[in-house]
Amino acid sequence: MTHVSSYLGLFSWMYLHLRIDVHSAIRTQYRSLQTLSRYSLSY
Repeated sequence: MTHVSSYLGLFSWMYLHLRIDVHSAIRTQYRSLQTLSRYSLSY
């Protein structure tokens, strides 16, 4: 029982961190895209 619960805890922790990483990656990508579009529009 404790083995399963520990696995669940590890899985949830990994899932949380993966979600945060993906979210931050998308945000940085979005920001870089915005700056790129702004530069292309200025030309």
